[in-house]
Amino acid sequence: MNNKAKKIIGLYSALVFIFLASYPVWADRLESDSYVVTFGNFNVTSGEKSSASYNVTDTVGQVANGPYGAYGSSTYFVGGGFQYIYQIDSFAFTISDVSVELGEIIPNTHSSASHDLTITSRGAGGYIIYAYEDHPLRHTNNSTDIPDTACDAASCTISNAEVWTNTSIPGFGFNMTGNDVPSDFTDSTYFRPFADDESGDPMQIVMSSSNIANARTSTVTYKAGVDVTQSSGNYQTNISYVAVPGY
Repeated sequence: MNNKAKKIIGLYSALVFIFLASYPVWADRLESDSYVVTFGNFNVTSGEKSSASYNVTDTVGQVANGPYGAYGSSTYFVGGGFQYIYQIDSFAFTISDVSVELGEIIPNTHSSASHDLTITSRGAGGYIIYAYEDHPLRHTNNSTDIPDTACDAASCTISNAEVWTNTSIPGFGFNMTGNDVPSDFTDSTYFRPFADDESGDPMQIVMSSSNIANARTSTVTYKAGVDVTQSSGNYQTNISYVAVPGY
């Protein structure tokens, strides 16, 4: 009886060993051209939660808080229990219309048109959007310009908006309303000239925030006016917007 029991146990053990050995365990490095996952997430739950009034990310359930190892100087690093690296979502910047038409400009009147800038930047350092023009509004035969506005009191600059409502004062400028715009755009009557790349002006900040941005939107309104001495014809320029995320 004892001999039989020993044989049965021995056979059972051998079968278990063969069964387990038939399934090798594989490990892989999680990486692509744009990311490397240096540690996994072993817990009860984790992720991003939100409601109408908050957004929060969490990890729950780990019984042995880290860190273990040393990132960059040892063969492993485990950040158990805490989010050592916040999830960075996509960065996006859109312009609602990339061709803005001011239409026919009649002397001693102002013509305007608008479009929207929208940015999403999930980096902890927020974002900045810069702007500049290639040159003032220029006749297509390159013979003459509509000068950049100086506003009603001849006091607005590329960094300071002032009131521009007097239609007898010609020029080209812009106003901004919406999220994260400079505070000197007090209302829709305040304008600035664009930074002129041709003249060597530095880019100007038109939107900025030190916080995470989710679909932050502003409206840019362009305005131009001419006097009776302005040559007739088509005028144009290019406005460049440079969106820079912060991390």
